[in-house]
Amino acid sequence: MSYYDRRLLTAPDWMKDFSCIAGDCPESCCQRWNIDVDSGHAESYTHLGDPELQSILDRLLHKIRVRHPGKRHVETLYRLQLLKEPDERCPLLNERGECRLQKKYGAYILCDTCYFHPRTFWQIDDHLCMSACLSCPECARLALLHREPAAFLSFEAEIDPGAEWLVTSLMTDPDAAMLMRNRETVVASLCMLLQQRGFSIRQRLARAVCFLKRISKLPHPDGDDIRKLAEKMDAVMVPIRETEDPTGLMKVYLAVFDPVGEALEKGAQGAAEFTRLLAGGRDGYASVLAGNYSEGCRIMEPFLIQNEHLIENFMVHYVFSDSFKQFYRCQNGPLSVPDILRHEAALLRVWYLFLRVQLAQTALMSQGMDEARFLKTVISADKTWWHYPDWFARCADRYADLMFIGDGKPGNSPVLC
Repeated sequence: MSYYDRRLLTAPDWMKDFSCIAGDCPESCCQRWNIDVDSGHAESYTHLGDPELQSILDRLLHKIRVRHPGKRHVETLYRLQLLKEPDERCPLLNERGECRLQKKYGAYILCDTCYFHPRTFWQIDDHLCMSACLSCPECARLALLHREPAAFLSFEAEIDPGAEWLVTSLMTDPDAAMLMRNRETVVASLCMLLQQRGFSIRQRLARAVCFLKRISKLPHPDGDDIRKLAEKMDAVMVPIRETEDPTGLMKVYLAVFDPVGEALEKGAQGAAEFTRLLAGGRDGYASVLAGNYSEGCRIMEPFLIQNEHLIENFMVHYVFSDSFKQFYRCQNGPLSVPDILRHEAALLRVWYLFLRVQLAQTALMSQGMDEARFLKTVISADKTWWHYPDWFARCADRYADLMFIGDGKPGNSPVLC
């Protein structure tokens, strides 16, 4: 008997039979983070029948009381504090990397976070989707290494009761609500454009961005109009810059993913400022980064040209998993179709920009690029940066402001076109 509701959902085809490889995983997810625990499981963790496991949970489980700004209600949260443990590793693991709690009591003893990770869920009205975090090495391998185009299926699965949910009737702009109701059509069209293997990756991305810009010109973006527009993209020629400007690109990179900013603690900010000072300020630092980036590209480019399916699969995964996910912004303020599409066009570009820079750094440091290094780069980036979608969304907004995407002015991106 299932502990969770089962629902029909849409997901990448490989996820239908996905299962955690536990002790065989090269990098366990049961370490280096504090795990949120739902209240039901937190209660069950206070009266287990096993004295040894109970003593471990008594040490790990912490109750946190939070008062949100402007509200009188105090919320009680629960968390397994792994970051205070030796090696920041869960002490419930045995020597083979298997969870002793699960082995004794079964999978449903796991809190919602542990049970569903690395799966992620979201719902728009009645349509439910499931994807996965690429910080999981097995997910990254299954999602990225296959050479055939990514495919998606509908099937039944248990669903996380804490899944994100957008109710489009609560949106103030009717056309924006219609666009979000047709998210599946837009995402399928973007994936189709990104999988057109007769074009280079940069050309495919430029066509995808062009498609988003053209949706914003539709009077009412319903599903039929979006499908017809996607079909017409075959006849659209999108000019792109054939060569990159490394220095200009690094200036954009620093402006968007500023190492001295909201994502760093004060000590790290000071170190980053000092590095810039030694390099001769921001422009000097951009020049240093441009030289490193160019050398990294020289090393990695032959491999990526021979294995374009890796970048393609990465972009398709993130389009399906993260595009049009502004649920909080949609339901808590006016958001128009141009607002949404401007942000999504910027997201496509910053995903690609960030990945290329990270891959170039990996290639430079290791003096090579192969599947293992590619996967390691993506896994690390997902844990460090893509794990924080709100921060990455702010980076996309900065990119959109910088590149004038969707405001009637011609784009001048050194990244794609």
